[in-house]
Amino acid sequence: MPLQQIAKHIVSLADRRASTPVLITPPYLSFRASFFIELTGELANHTERPIRVDWYRGMPKPGTLLTDQLAAWQVRGINRTLQRQALPLRGPGIPFHNQSIKHSDPDSSPTATESPGSPTALPSPATVQVTATIARPGGQNRDFVIGLADSRLPLPEWTTAIWLGSSPEEIQRCKAA
Repeated sequence: MPLQQIAKHIVSLADRRASTPVLITPPYLSFRASFFIELTGELANHTERPIRVDWYRGMPKPGTLLTDQLAAWQVRGINRTLQRQALPLRGPGIPFHNQSIKHSDPDSSPTATESPGSPTALPSPATVQVTATIARPGGQNRDFVIGLADSRLPLPEWTTAIWLGSSPEEIQRCKAA
């Protein structure tokens, strides 16, 4: 399923069904910063609200101390990358990740404009945060929140699972547990 369809489905779940969409992945699957850039950029095309990804890790336990610290370190790097993507154009020849440069006349400085078919600029930096729970749907005046969770974690009732990278057999095993 293309990322555009996933983003439309996520926005539909959040806004029309008052549910927090959660991307569910197998425990061995992780995402690079570029996934979050593309996902939040696509979501920005469908909503005007600031975007927040709640990486649901469950309650901290002594056995998860190291992996929780690794997750926090990974999130700091992702957030730095997302903030750089949302910064305004700073100088000539330095394009914003989803904007093109347009020169109105040769003596003027370049200005950022949307190019046809490209995602719009993020209204504010999207953020990822490690959480012990996933936020409830907040309505049109709050952050647009989506969750990210490992398939072993139980989800709150106000969420809707969107399975990624799992076979039908894995999904049935997780639902049965």
